[in-house]
Amino acid sequence: MRALRPPVADGLLAAGSFVLGVGVASMLEVVDFDGERRVDLWAIVLLGAMSVPLLARRRRPILVVLLVLAISTPYHLLDYPHEATMPASLVAAFAAARHSEPHRRPIAALVAVAAVTVPVLADETSGALSDALLGVGWLLMAFFAGLAVRFRESWRGAVAARLEQERADEVERRVTEERVLIAAELHDVLAHGLAVANVQASVAAHLIDQLPDRGDASLKELSTTLHDLSDTSRATLHELRAVLDVLHGGDTEPTEPAPHLGELRRLVELAEAARVRVDLETTGLPDELPSTVSVVAYRIIQESLTNVVRHSEADHVCVRLARDGARLLVTVVDGGPARPGSMAAPDGFGIAGMTGRARAVGGELHAGPVTSGGFEVRASLPLPETWQAPT
Repeated sequence: MRALRPPVADGLLAAGSFVLGVGVASMLEVVDFDGERRVDLWAIVLLGAMSVPLLARRRRPILVVLLVLAISTPYHLLDYPHEATMPASLVAAFAAARHSEPHRRPIAALVAVAAVTVPVLADETSGALSDALLGVGWLLMAFFAGLAVRFRESWRGAVAARLEQERADEVERRVTEERVLIAAELHDVLAHGLAVANVQASVAAHLIDQLPDRGDASLKELSTTLHDLSDTSRATLHELRAVLDVLHGGDTEPTEPAPHLGELRRLVELAEAARVRVDLETTGLPDELPSTVSVVAYRIIQESLTNVVRHSEADHVCVRLARDGARLLVTVVDGGPARPGSMAAPDGFGIAGMTGRARAVGGELHAGPVTSGGFEVRASLPLPETWQAPT
């Protein structure tokens, strides 16, 4: 059910207070309650004037109480039915407790009590201590009801803020874990390339050292350069392992090689085992892809297919890989719809991880629902000409 807008709700509340006040005054006049003065046009005007300030009860709650007190004073002094002012007074007391600042609430409570006791006790002919105490009781009930509502709203706001912070912390934790995994996979790719370079440099230097004319200055310089290259690549490997060990918190680094697009058929078989048919389309792909890009593309497709199996009722997925100039385009589209009760969302953990992977290699990723009712993941990954997959 949609809540009313604040101005509309305040207007209806002010009108209801006025109507209820006039109704109470008319009823008391019919039963000749305490012989009070008959309700006339001036009484109706005063009751209406008491209801008008309620329109500002959210913005100026203390001022509203003061205005109700000021307008109700002549009403009571003229000995109109005193209980008719209670609707406006109760609303003013409730608003003062709910909308005023905490340090002003004691003032609001005193003013609300004065709104009943002062006018009634000032009238010597009709004022009675019992009537004043009864009115004070009602006002205090309204005041504490406003405090209860304010406390409930503050509590709900604090709980919502805490849940939002916990979700943000969880997202950050998942993203951090994903970055560590990306670092591990990049380490595997780079370590393989550096290991190959180290071996080739060492072999080349050894062969040069075995040549009959190895004393030639050019060959000596080349041998020295190759030995330096071998030492540098070996030192870099040790640094990579040290950095990865820090990221893993001292855990043993992974021993399995990072997956790549050459193993894409395994993902297709896993998805089809879950009764999701996968159409794989490749257009204009180069013979060799950069290892880092291949790993990132594989992980994006893997996460996308996992989301389809978990969160969609689709039985068909299209995976497209295409080259567009110096970029690799990866697209995964399912026909949907989303499974009822699914927690998948554009800002979920999996999509945050895929986005982080794409950005790690200088690419970008977009994910979201499509007009057909399904979901689409589109990634664009750069293919620098200087990047080559190690052999």
